[in-house]
Amino acid sequence: MRKKRIEETGRAFGRAFALAWLSSPRLSLAQTLLSAVQALLPLAGLYALKKAVDAASSLSLEAMTRTGNGFSDILALINRNPESRSVVLWFVVGAVVMGMMAFLRTLVAWVAEQHAIAVSDHVHSLLHAKMVEVDLAFYENSAEQNRLHLVQEQAMTRPVAVLGGLFRLMQGIVGLIGVLVLLAALQPLLVPVLVVAGAPGLLLRMHRSRRMYEWRRALTPMEREAGYFHRLLTTIDSAKELRLHGHGAFCRARFEAVRKRLREARLAWRKKVLGEELVVQLFALLVAAGILFWLTGQLFAGIITLGSLVMYAQAVQRCQGQVGIVVAALVEIHQSSLFLTAFDELLSETAGVHAPEHPRPVPSRIQTGVVFEKVGFVYPGTERPVLRNLSFTLRANERLAIAGANGAGKSTVVKLLARLYDPTSGRILVDGVDLREFDPHEWRKRVGVLFQDFGRYQLSAAENIWIGDPVGPIDDPRIAAAAGRAGLDKTVEQWPDGLSTPLGRWLHEGVEPSMGQWQRLAIARAVVRDADLLVMDEPTSALDSRTQRDIFRLLQEAAAGRMTLLVSHRPELLAIADRIVVLCDGAVAEEGTADALRAGNGEFSRIFAGGKN
Repeated sequence: MRKKRIEETGRAFGRAFALAWLSSPRLSLAQTLLSAVQALLPLAGLYALKKAVDAASSLSLEAMTRTGNGFSDILALINRNPESRSVVLWFVVGAVVMGMMAFLRTLVAWVAEQHAIAVSDHVHSLLHAKMVEVDLAFYENSAEQNRLHLVQEQAMTRPVAVLGGLFRLMQGIVGLIGVLVLLAALQPLLVPVLVVAGAPGLLLRMHRSRRMYEWRRALTPMEREAGYFHRLLTTIDSAKELRLHGHGAFCRARFEAVRKRLREARLAWRKKVLGEELVVQLFALLVAAGILFWLTGQLFAGIITLGSLVMYAQAVQRCQGQVGIVVAALVEIHQSSLFLTAFDELLSETAGVHAPEHPRPVPSRIQTGVVFEKVGFVYPGTERPVLRNLSFTLRANERLAIAGANGAGKSTVVKLLARLYDPTSGRILVDGVDLREFDPHEWRKRVGVLFQDFGRYQLSAAENIWIGDPVGPIDDPRIAAAAGRAGLDKTVEQWPDGLSTPLGRWLHEGVEPSMGQWQRLAIARAVVRDADLLVMDEPTSALDSRTQRDIFRLLQEAAAGRMTLLVSHRPELLAIADRIVVLCDGAVAEEGTADALRAGNGEFSRIFAGGKN
């Protein structure tokens, strides 16, 4: 167990050093050198103080009593007495050292601030790159979300704390070595005494930091629960229902109950920590008192001078202070393993949907179509199959609709086709090639998708459309063309800055579009890309009847000349499809044209006659 802890601590140091160095090698080197100088300068100050006190104590009592206390009297004493000049000289040296220390503190603070920003930016860059890379399954896994919560909660503060702990450790070790060398010149045995005296505090705090690691992990689900109810009470997403249904008191009660458990856990932990720290501090005071008593005996025995007594007494105090700095820095870095371990685990997360070692080129134009061949799918972490031996064909230039009751697997088909997931069994063929043989990023460039839960981005109108195919300038004419194809022309004309108008009021004072306008923007985002395959999951779910008719026409125009997969429960939209595949319990129940299915007595008629989907 002890070996394991030592290895964990070593890995934490390695992570901290790598984080500091990779963020900015130049700043890392500068901060290291400045911290070393900053740690050693106080020793020069101690030596100057010793020499000044010794010189002052050597002045004859007669010389001091015959001198007045005016400035001119002091200058006269300095002129006629060499010892007094020595006192002044060493006090000036001490003042210069103090000035250098003040300047160095300012310089170190400035470099540390730049380095902290660089580390924080580096961490966020790594985090954001990984979040773009991971699978959709990552966001649907509660264990992964707990780990992400730990990282997100501390992403702004913990990297800076790691950096500060690392350089405080360097500075503390350099300063401690200098003080121990100074004390060893007087009595070598003082070194092991002071080191042993600092050991209990180090061992106690290192052991506690390990317990804190587990304690913080245990609190994470409660913190996420409290955060969830906080968001319900403070965000626009739930504001309307919360006021209409009157469940604000319920949300507050749930939040306060979780916060109470968190508060009790934190206070109990803090009480234990403070008790342990009191014992450690009392032990350190006893050791310091014993050494100072021994130093006083050395003075009375004539072994050391008064200046040496002052210097060594200050050195003992400084030694204990440096031990405290080293211990605190070690604990800080060890505690940071909570963040660093979670962060490393997050960065090591591999995407389940990935490109093969030698990916096949994605066809520039799909010639024959897409085939689902006995596809089965089970969502990660679950056991119930969502799709079972699903087989159907989407032919080139065909408009195919997917219909079915809730839970039939319609949206899952969309996710598989966009290759956000790979099938659990079976395969999806594109012109006869398994979809898994393509690079998923290259395949997605050939697909334009409108999800039912589309994004409402707090960006300009043009940016909301441009991110559907983020190449070229934002003012590219194709952006305005896509807006026109989605029926946004008149709406854009009414906005104060046209397509440059900021949308939403969360980040800025922008225009808040209606839900139908947001959905039109999502449609524009789907059609701005020159995609072979257009996938639309409930593209008219938020539109009124009149607007729906306009959108039906626009969708027909957008789908012309390209493969289109429509997922909808609206008969009017299904009518524009060349063919409809009806799903039931994850498998094909029937397929055919809208008229043929409507005339039959199968699943399609049952769903729409009963009005359930």
